[in-house]
Amino acid sequence: MARAQTPAGIPWRDLQPQPLILLSGSEDYLASRAFEAMRRAAMGRGDIGHTVLSASGYEPGSLLMATSASLFSSANLVEVHNLATMNEDFLKDGLKYLQDPAPDTVLIMHHSGGTRGKKLLDAVKKAGAVVVNCQPLKRDSEKIDFVMAEFKAAKRRITNDAVKALVAAVGSSLSELGASVHQLLEDTTGVVDEAVVDKYYGGRVEATAFKVADAAVSGNAHLALATLRHALDTGTDPIPMVATLAMKVRLMAKVLGVNEPAAQLASELGLAPWQVQAAQQQSRGWKRADVAACVEHVAQTDRMVKGGGKSPGYALERAVLFIASKAPR
Repeated sequence: MARAQTPAGIPWRDLQPQPLILLSGSEDYLASRAFEAMRRAAMGRGDIGHTVLSASGYEPGSLLMATSASLFSSANLVEVHNLATMNEDFLKDGLKYLQDPAPDTVLIMHHSGGTRGKKLLDAVKKAGAVVVNCQPLKRDSEKIDFVMAEFKAAKRRITNDAVKALVAAVGSSLSELGASVHQLLEDTTGVVDEAVVDKYYGGRVEATAFKVADAAVSGNAHLALATLRHALDTGTDPIPMVATLAMKVRLMAKVLGVNEPAAQLASELGLAPWQVQAAQQQSRGWKRADVAACVEHVAQTDRMVKGGGKSPGYALERAVLFIASKAPR
């Protein structure tokens, strides 16, 4: 059963062919999946015409031509891209089309955001268009849900730890995360666990940075330093490394001594519950003064890495050793 439409719209996975579809949001990857879903639906019928238009470089009359009946097709699929930068010709033709939509046409349009074309957007929604949520997935919990849904759709299983590891490794870009999921589905069989994810993506900057940070806050200076030096020797940029260290110690500072349930605290912090639980576990035994000292030291390291010091690598090594020295024994 498809989920009810919210103000943000329905998920792209729930999309079915409709006369009017509006993809709303700046996440191009989600919009591309929605366009792809409609193309697949059209391919199920060999007599559907397919037209792709750009609203920014639109030529007058193109929409009418694309949605008109044809001797070669009984229906039409019309994609309209770049709605956020539409020209006046498309605005005029779009408003006119909405007064009498073609009965056998699926018109799917993507608006990435902004106020351009608001009059048309209002008219599209008033005409009963299905709105698809294409807003960026900012929280790790949303990205985790995305990965789980991808595996569920493929009738494959991935463990919770593997999902977390994958999001940590490649979750900064949704398109990259989607491509990584596709690769795992194509190149592996059976259950995907953390070892499989580490094999494919354990060498990524994000994954390595988390390994360094986890070892440091656990007091394992040798492992943290060895992992850091290997990463730097193989050309890893120090900036995302220090950013992960900063995120780790700041999160520990936020959860230290807080007795709220992980789920509630996660909602307040905009994080996934597992991230809060991990931070709570890692902060056990830490003194607040030591965590505060680590936060300050990493902030200084950040300045040194970004041009305030002569050797970013040396600054990072000092930060890792400092954090490990403060960890409870």
